[in-house]
Amino acid sequence: MNQPFAGRKRFAYLDALRILAAFLVIVNHTNSLVFEKLNPSNATWWLSVAWYYLSKIAVPLFVMVSGACLLPRRDSYRRAFGRFLRVLLVLVLFSYAYYLVNLWETNWTWQKALDLPGFLLGIWGDRITDSFWYLYFYLGLMAMLPILQRLAGAMDKRDLRYFMGLSFGVFAVWPLTTHYVPALQLPDYFDVPLFAVFLGLFFAGHYLHAYAKRAPAALPLLLIAATVAASVWLTNVEFGRVGAGEKYWFMDERTAPSIFVILCAMGVMLLLRDAFAGREPRPEASVRRWATLGGCAFGIYLLQDLVIAETRYRFFQPVSGVLNPLLAALIWECGVFLIALSIAWLLKKIPLINRLL
Repeated sequence: MNQPFAGRKRFAYLDALRILAAFLVIVNHTNSLVFEKLNPSNATWWLSVAWYYLSKIAVPLFVMVSGACLLPRRDSYRRAFGRFLRVLLVLVLFSYAYYLVNLWETNWTWQKALDLPGFLLGIWGDRITDSFWYLYFYLGLMAMLPILQRLAGAMDKRDLRYFMGLSFGVFAVWPLTTHYVPALQLPDYFDVPLFAVFLGLFFAGHYLHAYAKRAPAALPLLLIAATVAASVWLTNVEFGRVGAGEKYWFMDERTAPSIFVILCAMGVMLLLRDAFAGREPRPEASVRRWATLGGCAFGIYLLQDLVIAETRYRFFQPVSGVLNPLLAALIWECGVFLIALSIAWLLKKIPLINRLL
């Protein structure tokens, strides 16, 4: 695996990563309801925080999978614009669906439902639901894609390592360091011309897919365990540093994941890549099944906020009063995933929607 993969072969492990990331998005949006009400004296707090930080790899996984799929290509500007337009259409259509549901559950009027200029101005100023921040980010990424593809095509392994090291060092290691040693904060404007952490992740996906050598399975497993443990330990330290009611899970900034979250995501990608590679060549039927599942991941992401909102008080709240709250959350998360997966699978049966998802 010392040379970039050629062609447009479908890799089952990338589809598996898509599905895993979609499930972890759900965990990320639900699990804090467990540990926020507990403290480190309760064993459930420790398990819930560990589960939470494992779920934080969802967005890095999505970004790395995109990098693995898109950076080896060299799209024309017309094709790149088509990708941009597809994401824009998804953003508008699914935001409008959320808009209608919100109206139905609050104060429905046909005048508001058909107020398209007001709706469009609304989503221009702010996202319709919290998780759709990623669509706005992805729009910007698609706008830059032709340039990034040409940059990646001119880079070798050493260039990619330097790129990742600089990006992760400045935007993932240094903020964590200066949280505890504020005097080391970088000078103003130093980071303005640098590639931010999500571009580092985008190129990291390309690097891991195309260049990274196979390693014993124990190494990525050890990396995953060590980084999650480090995140949990630092969160426990922070719990004792801040006042009651203050936010102590400080490493969850969505646009600046900590180095531990990044390394954990890279470990998971390596683990699945090598596990699937050990079973190659994979039967065509198996590739198709993974492709079908992976093809639903985007739809699951788009739907999960709605399913979570509709089931939180109908399911999680009453069940968490009977079962251990972490167990109740796990059952809830699996249920949300299966509901969103089923709806996404049905939506992909509609040709026009299938082209968007």
